[in-house]
Amino acid sequence: MPSPDQLRILILVVPIILFLIGIGRPVYAVIGYMVLVYCKVGFYYPITADIRAELVFGMIVLAMVLATGNLKKYFSNDESSIGKLILFLTLSIALSFMIAWEHQYSWDNAVYHYIKTMLLFVMIVGAIGNEKDLKVFVFGYLAMYLYLAYEPMYGFVQGIGGSVHTYGTNYIAESGILAGHVALANNMNQMLPLAWYIFWGSDNKYLKFIAGFAFTVFMLALVGSGSRGGVVGMAVWGLLVVWFSKQRLKAFLAMSVVAVVLVMTQSSSIVSTASRIDSSSAHGRLTGLTHGIGMIQRGNLLGVGPGCYLFARREYFSYTMESHNIYGQIMGDLGIPGVIVTFLLMRRIFQAINKTKNKLINDTKHKFIYYLMLGIMVSLITRLVISMASHGLYFFYWYVMAALVMVSYRLVMSGELEKDTEKKKTQIKNKFAVPQ
Repeated sequence: MPSPDQLRILILVVPIILFLIGIGRPVYAVIGYMVLVYCKVGFYYPITADIRAELVFGMIVLAMVLATGNLKKYFSNDESSIGKLILFLTLSIALSFMIAWEHQYSWDNAVYHYIKTMLLFVMIVGAIGNEKDLKVFVFGYLAMYLYLAYEPMYGFVQGIGGSVHTYGTNYIAESGILAGHVALANNMNQMLPLAWYIFWGSDNKYLKFIAGFAFTVFMLALVGSGSRGGVVGMAVWGLLVVWFSKQRLKAFLAMSVVAVVLVMTQSSSIVSTASRIDSSSAHGRLTGLTHGIGMIQRGNLLGVGPGCYLFARREYFSYTMESHNIYGQIMGDLGIPGVIVTFLLMRRIFQAINKTKNKLINDTKHKFIYYLMLGIMVSLITRLVISMASHGLYFFYWYVMAALVMVSYRLVMSGELEKDTEKKKTQIKNKFAVPQ
């Protein structure tokens, strides 16, 4: 098993290769940009930070995406409502930023990161023009997380490194989005159902192998995180897989096998982590919600500023800590406008998922999108549940999922899938046609 350090060169080489391929097909360049940003290439290879590679790469890729003209398809159609609500969310963030308690802190820790997520959102929506592009991006997203999760998984399996606490050792990444045990658990819980459904939705045996391997790595990394929320999330998505299955008994048996294997092979980790879940930890996370409500009650109707929750919490409740609750974070950071827009956005995303999924329920030709919608739905519900114990409003995951739902909805509802199918049939027919 290669070490994470031996694989590190990938995050430098892969974006370059994807960018070159992306000259003819921008979706590859978008994946390369995403790897460059979220795999922290600048941390491991400082020269890329010195030459502003992330900014330059991003501007070039954005120009490539805009040149495709795909974004025009979203301005007058029904699926544009997701984009419009994200625009309103952006406006509520901008409004709250104007009255932020600490402007520099707000910019550094929230607004700047949100701008990057918006850039990625536009790139994804504009770069995916057909079902093949959608599959390419989804597997690129899965592969990126496979690389990210490999480091904590490797440490856990090999027993190398780890952060020692009174209750045990947590195996996390050295830096980046998986550098905290709660963040690692949250990310793995959102990726596990995606990998699960992508496996069942893929016909290609190599893609099935990638999804299956990713599922295994994500599960081991989750167990190694030692996060109590990780155990809760695992139970949530496992139950959801059974609930949304057409054959619930088989799904229940499959999830039971996964649970038994985990308990039998890693009992000292998964069982001990579960045993630390108690009322006191739940109460601490619940105060993150009640304090957010309290901030609105104290007159912060437009919020205290993106990322400024902890400053208001210290002032009002003598409690200097992040919300550890995304609902409290939304209330505190963005106030009433943010709460309303976020609710409407999530409702619209789930409506689009259901409409897309229902239209494809008997369509075996496009089962990948059907299973992708199931995976996103289970992933989002899981993340919404465990977000009662964690924040992350400005994290790119939410907006990548929104972009994928938006694109899938357009492909299915506009009839473009049928056009692509007919085009392929015509190409095959012409290829094998006998010359007259």
